[in-house]
Amino acid sequence: MIGDRPSRAAFALPAQLAQAAPLMTDFERWVRAHLADPPPLTDAARALGVSQRTPQRTAQTVLGRSPLDFIQDIRLDEAAFLLRTTTLSAEAIAGRVGYRNVSTLRKLVRRRRGSSLEALRQGVGADAVVPRP
Repeated sequence: MIGDRPSRAAFALPAQLAQAAPLMTDFERWVRAHLADPPPLTDAARALGVSQRTPQRTAQTVLGRSPLDFIQDIRLDEAAFLLRTTTLSAEAIAGRVGYRNVSTLRKLVRRRRGSSLEALRQGVGADAVVPRP
């Protein structure tokens, strides 16, 4: 029997792949520690003791995407978790995950997840079960 629920594999895959490369694991930890901050790669690279190009090359090689795309994945995972587990407003959650404007988060959720913030909060759609990132 094949279920009709969409797979979460596309959302979990980048985080799992990142664990295959120590630099990406460190980069992910740094991003999570600075989630509300703008994503300046120069700061991340400096903190990790590598050149600015190193995270860019590594993310492209390991994940097949840019570091900014990976940061957005992490932000979306955290936003989905907060929507499901807190009563924080969408505006507050947007701020906590690094977006100054909730409309930016809404657009990204719609584009990347094919959902809405309201649907994620209610547990509807691909993110019905949201594990802690």
